[in-house]
Amino acid sequence: MHEHCPHCGENFMPEPGFYWASMFVSYALYTIYILITFFIFVQGLQIDLDYYLIGLVPTLILLTPYFFRMARRTWLTLFIEPRPQVKKI
Repeated sequence: MHEHCPHCGENFMPEPGFYWASMFVSYALYTIYILITFFIFVQGLQIDLDYYLIGLVPTLILLTPYFFRMARRTWLTLFIEPRPQVKKI
């Protein structure tokens, strides 16, 4: 992750430990993903729970970088107001 935004220069590390709480956002993203896929595959499509769990673990491992970035982005969006760059003429 960049230290500063390449477009506007916003500091992405406002203080030490700023992103520590983003792990709770990541936990929420994992929980939502698991619940949605459970209801689609196990309840809706009547897939056996064992097959669902066998497929779930690799997808969670593959989605870890995505959820990590989404959690950090969400946490940053909650606390830092975007400042659009003003074009100078």
